Amino acid sequence: MRKGALLACIGVALLQAGCSILDATYIREGIGTNLSSAELVEVTNLQDLYVGEICRQAGLRITYRGDEIYCDEVNLRPHEWATFVQAGMNDIDRRCDAYLAWLDNKRRWREPILKQLATTAATTAVLMGVTGASAKAISIAAAAFGLAQDTFVNFNARLITEIDNHVVQSVVLGNQTEYRLRIVNGSINNRPAAIYLLRNYLRICMPFSIEMSISNTVTVYQRGGPDALRTDPLLQRPPTVARETAIKPDDPVSRRERPVLETLKDYEQIIERYKPEVHTIAKIEPVLKKICVPEAELRAIGDRAKLAVQIYQHAANKSDRKLLRTVDLTKINDLKTACPQDRLNYFEAWMLKGAINSKENIETLNAGLAENRKIRTDVTVPVPEVRSRIAELRNSLAANLKLKSPLLIDQLTADLMEELVVLQMKQKS
Repeated sequence: MRKGALLACIGVALLQAGCSILDATYIREGIGTNLSSAELVEVTNLQDLYVGEICRQAGLRITYRGDEIYCDEVNLRPHEWATFVQAGMNDIDRRCDAYLAWLDNKRRWREPILKQLATTAATTAVLMGVTGASAKAISIAAAAFGLAQDTFVNFNARLITEIDNHVVQSVVLGNQTEYRLRIVNGSINNRPAAIYLLRNYLRICMPFSIEMSISNTVTVYQRGGPDALRTDPLLQRPPTVARETAIKPDDPVSRRERPVLETLKDYEQIIERYKPEVHTIAKIEPVLKKICVPEAELRAIGDRAKLAVQIYQHAANKSDRKLLRTVDLTKINDLKTACPQDRLNYFEAWMLKGAINSKENIETLNAGLAENRKIRTDVTVPVPEVRSRIAELRNSLAANLKLKSPLLIDQLTADLMEELVVLQMKQKS
């Protein structure tokens, strides 16, 4: 009787452990029908502290109440709310990176642990056999190790721990980059809109979101092939609710129809996986200005615009790509200003140290010029004169250059400077 009662108690305990109060509540009520919740006050207070810390990270105005920090939200301007969202996403990136590192480490330890369990089980069986243990005892030990192995496998058996970590990282980082690009020109001027955007960004790194994104990609590919993957997955839909709530209720704009965002079919020539609803003129034109695309080709893509993309890829990524990826658009968009007027391409604008006619740059150019064509370094030489020598250098070193378009005749590019630096080092040695 006592043994039976003990087993019954153990069974009841296991059932109670497997069905918590929270489980029962969700099964019976879901999230419920009451707007208020028991933890609402605590959650609100924690959110106030969170907003204060993000404002501090963003360098925005804050106030102190004792040891606690709060954001001066009343006086925040729209562009400062945008800065707040950027700082919040940076903080989420930090947490997401830590999670992905943990996930990678967990996956790497899976096989060693399983092998260790198998080795330990085999060793235990041998030792028990040598020491004269009964067949029953050996069977019990084997069953115990088998249970441990099955428990470990079952505990770790879900898509996010089974799939290759590089795939998980690619999905998360790709979705994060796409999300940032989508909201970069959105209007944000209040706390609810900012919190909504950050919550959506946070979901990208949650296990169910990662698994859903991977599952959706596989399902769509199986049904429609590669072309079907060009449509937006669920996680990439633009946060229209946040943009709408960012407009004040008494603002006349809120009563107008939302304008249709214009795009250009020409962008297909320079953007990888071009999407009309994403790659609008408002988003792409500033990017093109920052890689020095001439005004005439900002809305009519031609040879100079295509060449500007190639110069960027070669200078920034050491790549021969002819299209801009999402990560490239984000990187270029982070540049503070458009291309300076005296610079003709991305390399000149953002990677060349000093002015084109600086003494250091002229000395590098002189390394490839004949003695009677060298540029003086003891006086300030006009930029047009320096560019005329660049044309001579491009002609003489043409066989060694990767970028050989006649449109580059007077421009400095990464490949040309690399050749000149090598010549300069040989002359000095």
